[in-house]
Amino acid sequence: MYTLTIDEGGRDVSTPHDTPEAAQAALHAYLVFSDYYYQPTQLSAAHAAYELISLTQGQPRVVGVATIEPYTELAARRDLRAVFAAIGPAHALAS
Repeated sequence: MYTLTIDEGGRDVSTPHDTPEAAQAALHAYLVFSDYYYQPTQLSAAHAAYELISLTQGQPRVVGVATIEPYTELAARRDLRAVFAAIGPAHALAS
């Protein structure tokens, strides 16, 4: 599993994907929809980071960042703890 995280203007959204290629395709769709371009800032086998660039006002400006990285068991446990902390274990298990 891989996570695509897009942080634009302080709002971050994370989505799970089966492969890094699927995460890359989702990022590309987001860029087309938002009329943005991207510039790689870090590319490795385990992690990719990009700046999101807008050209709408004639000058290129960075409007956000995107990362693609493996979704590890450690991250899954952290997310589960966050859910339990936010809504309580009894409610989380009941839903």
